Amino acid sequence: MKPCILDIPPMLIKKGLPFAIYCLPSKKKFNLIFQRDNSHHEVDILDIDSASGFVIANFETAKTGRLNIIKPDYLISEGEDIDEILSFLDTIPDEDDYSFIDNYIISKTEYLDRAGYLINMLKKEELKKVVLSRVVQKKLKKELNLSQLLIMLKDKYNSAFINLFHLPGEGTWCGATPETLFKKVDNYVITDAMAGTQLIGEENQQITWTDKEKEEQYLVSLFIESNLSELGIYEYEKIGPLNVCAGQLIHIQTQFKIPLSSLNENEGKFIASLHPTPAVCGLPKAEAYLMIHKAEQHQRRYYTGFLGPWKLENQSQLFVNLRCAELGKNKINVYVGGGLTASSNPNDEYKETVHKSKTLLSIVENL
Repeated sequence: MKPCILDIPPMLIKKGLPFAIYCLPSKKKFNLIFQRDNSHHEVDILDIDSASGFVIANFETAKTGRLNIIKPDYLISEGEDIDEILSFLDTIPDEDDYSFIDNYIISKTEYLDRAGYLINMLKKEELKKVVLSRVVQKKLKKELNLSQLLIMLKDKYNSAFINLFHLPGEGTWCGATPETLFKKVDNYVITDAMAGTQLIGEENQQITWTDKEKEEQYLVSLFIESNLSELGIYEYEKIGPLNVCAGQLIHIQTQFKIPLSSLNENEGKFIASLHPTPAVCGLPKAEAYLMIHKAEQHQRRYYTGFLGPWKLENQSQLFVNLRCAELGKNKINVYVGGGLTASSNPNDEYKETVHKSKTLLSIVENL
C-alpha cells in the first residue's frame, strides 16, 4: 500500500526533523508541517504576529515569553501527493531522535497531602484558585503505531484539536485538547473560558454542576473580562455558559467573540495576558504560578502551554495543551490536572485526574 501523510511522522522522527501533524476541531483532514533541517526557531510572544508556522509554547512561556515555531518548509494536507516528501527524506541521514524525560511521578498519598495543603491555603483566601497537576506514566507492550494513534484520537475526540508534534532534543507529544486559546474567524477573535469537569455516564444524562464547578467557571470568565478591560476592550459578545463534550468528559464553556480591530494589532499582548489561563494555572495568576512551582515536583513542560497553526493557509488558531502525553519508545507520560478552590475535596480532585488520564490511556491500551 502506498504511504500516506499519516505514515510520515515516524520517518521525520527518525530523521530528527521538527514537525507537527494536526486536525482542527470537527474537520476531516490532517495537515502536516515540517522543516528541511533540525534548526530551532523561537520568537517572542509579543512578536508572534511577525511569525508564520506551527506555534508550540510551554508552561514556562509565561515567564520566558519565548515560543517555538516550526517553519513551513513543507506543508501538505491529507490526500495530497507525498512523492516529493519521500524523495527528500531519502536524502536525509537517520538521527533516530527519540528524546524522553522520566518526569517525577507523584503517589496518590502525596497528591492528596498537597491538594489538602493548597485547599487550606485557599480557605485562608491567599488564593482564589490553583491548578494542581500530576504525571501518569504508562509502560507500553510494544512501540506506538503513530498513524493508528492519530486515527483513533480523531475518531474518539472529533470536536477536539488533535495533534502530534516533535521537536529535536525535546521529544514527541500528542494530544486531543478541547480548549481554544485564540482563534481568528473572519474579523473576530474567539477565546474560551473553560472549567468544571464531569464524567459522562448514560445517554441523555442530566448534568448538574456543583457550586464549586460554577465558581471555577465564573473565575475563568471574569479573568478574561478583566484582561479585555485592561486592554481597553469593552465591546465583545459573550456566549454561554454552555456544556461541551470532550470524549467521555463534559465541561462548562463560555466563549468570547472580540472584534479583531479592537486588538489594534496587539495579538501577542492579548495572548500573553491569557497564558497561562486560570483553567490551567489559577487566580491571581502570578501568585498561582509561583504556588504551582512550589507544590509540583514534576516539570509541566508542554502541558498547559499552547499550540497550533499560525498564519498557515489563512488559519491562526491556538489551543491550550490539555489531554496530552509525552511519547517514548516503551512508555508514555500523560499529564493531567484539576482546579482547586476553597470548596474542593482532595479525593474528588484525584478522581478527576484519573478520569482525564483515560482520554489517552484508553486509546494507547487499544493500539
